[in-house]
Amino acid sequence: MTNISATMGTERMGRGFLLGIALGIIIGIYAAPMLGRPSIGLSEVSQVLSTLGTGSEDVPDKATWPTGDRAKSELFRISKWDIAKHGDGSMVSVKRCISIHEHTLACELAAHLGWIEGEELVESIFEGGPDGWNMVAAKNR
Repeated sequence: MTNISATMGTERMGRGFLLGIALGIIIGIYAAPMLGRPSIGLSEVSQVLSTLGTGSEDVPDKATWPTGDRAKSELFRISKWDIAKHGDGSMVSVKRCISIHEHTLACELAAHLGWIEGEELVESIFEGGPDGWNMVAAKNR
């Protein structure tokens, strides 16, 4: 009697497995035609990939970049450093920027901080606002 119940359990698992495979095939056949539709975003992805491949980023005019003084004050603000205490011995310059959105720039900064020996490279994101460029993110390299 034990052998019969063990066989029935295997038989049920086998049917469930086959039912799962059949259901997966049906879903695959139904979904396959939708993969080529633009609503999935394939055309947008290919545009982004082609832009990355050619290296044709939108480089704004250097005159529109944040100034070194603005980058310094924003770096101190976002890092919560005391600019009154360490600002005089520090200098930040904007090396390069690319536009990543209409009012958003990704910039590389060179920071000479008074309490750190040498130059630190900082990657930052600036958003344009009514009072100028505001740093929203920063990361040292």
